[in-house]
Amino acid sequence: MEIIMSENNQDKKDELDYYFGGIQEFSLEEIESEVLNESVYLDVFAGSDPSFKENVTTFNNGLDLINKLNVYEYDYKVEEFPKYKFSSDHQIGLMADELEGILPGMVVTDTDGKKLVDYSKLTPVLTKAIQQLTETVQEQQKVIDDLRKKIN
Repeated sequence: MEIIMSENNQDKKDELDYYFGGIQEFSLEEIESEVLNESVYLDVFAGSDPSFKENVTTFNNGLDLINKLNVYEYDYKVEEFPKYKFSSDHQIGLMADELEGILPGMVVTDTDGKKLVDYSKLTPVLTKAIQQLTETVQEQQKVIDDLRKKIN
């Protein structure tokens, strides 16, 4: 798989499977089998227009789910798994098998049976958890303000 960075990517895009500087569409199967296996870094845009969706309900338990997750520091076994082209930098992250038990849609299994985390799917859950924490802080601040008024 060839990835070319050039100043004029528009001329090259028809010749390449992947290119920098533009939007390229991939099916889920292509992302899982080709893009992930090539360790290409890309931004993924998910269709989020309301017209695409049905059975929409409010999600309420972000904080409960996030609190079930363990966060780890670790180093990848770069030499043992060269095909994954892991970074040799020290990492902070989740364990896919643990996450799969809590939020199964955020873990995929590759053709070798190895589990991979789709961290981008955590964003809505984290957003809800932050909203829940903000609400708690605001409620606590109101109690503090009321108690201060009583003291003064």
